[in-house]
Amino acid sequence: MKPQKENGDDYTSDDFDEILKQFLGYLNKANVSIIDLSGVPFEVLSITISLISRIIFDFRFHFSKLKHERNEVNDVPFMIVCEEAHNYVRRSGRVDYAASKKSIERIAKEGRKYGISLMVVSQRPSEVSDTIFAQCNNFIALRLTNTLDQSYIKSLLPNNTSAVADILPTLQPGQCLMVGDASPIPAIVQLEKPNPEPKSKNVDVYDVWKEDWKEIDKNEPITLNDVLKRWRK
Repeated sequence: MKPQKENGDDYTSDDFDEILKQFLGYLNKANVSIIDLSGVPFEVLSITISLISRIIFDFRFHFSKLKHERNEVNDVPFMIVCEEAHNYVRRSGRVDYAASKKSIERIAKEGRKYGISLMVVSQRPSEVSDTIFAQCNNFIALRLTNTLDQSYIKSLLPNNTSAVADILPTLQPGQCLMVGDASPIPAIVQLEKPNPEPKSKNVDVYDVWKEDWKEIDKNEPITLNDVLKRWRK
C-alpha cells in the first residue's frame, strides 16, 4: 500500500519537501516529532531506520553548508532519540543491523558539526555499539540487574568512583546514576515522573487471574476485528 495524503491522493517524489517537513516538525510547528516504528517488521526495521536517519542527516548537512556560504552559523539544533537502541544499533556485526548501525554511528561521530545531537536509550547498554557510546558526553543509568550491563556502566566511570555503580541493582523507580559533563562527579539523582505518565504499567496478573474469562467480541469495547483492522492498516 502506498502512503497517502489526508485527501486520499498518493505521495509522489514531488512531495518530498512536505514529507521532510513532517519528519522535522515544520509541517505543524512541533518541537517533537515521534516516528513510531514499533509495528515495522524486524526484517525491514534496519533499512527503515537507516533511511530516516540518513534523510535527517543529509538535510542538516546541506542546510549547514548553505549557512556557511553566507558566513552564518547553524542556529536550528536537532536531537535524534533512539529508543530501544539495542534492537537496531547492536554491538554485534550481524548483517541485518548493518544499515541502521552505520547510519546512527555516522550521526554520533559527525552530527555535532551539523547541529545534530543523539540520545541513545536502551535497557541493555552492553549490547549497544561501542562506537556510539564512545561519542556520548553524558550517561544516565537507571536500575540494572544484569551483571554484564552493570560491568559496562562501571567501565564508563572514573577509576576512583566505579564503586558507586554497585547501587545500580537497588535503584528505585525514578532514581538514576548520572555521570558525564552534566555532573562533575557521579551522582544519584531522583528524576521527576513524566506527566502524563506512559501507559506501560504491567498487568496486575494477581487480580486479573481471579476474574472470569473475558470473551473477545462479547460486550467488549475492543473487538478482534478492531485489532485486525488496525493491524492491516
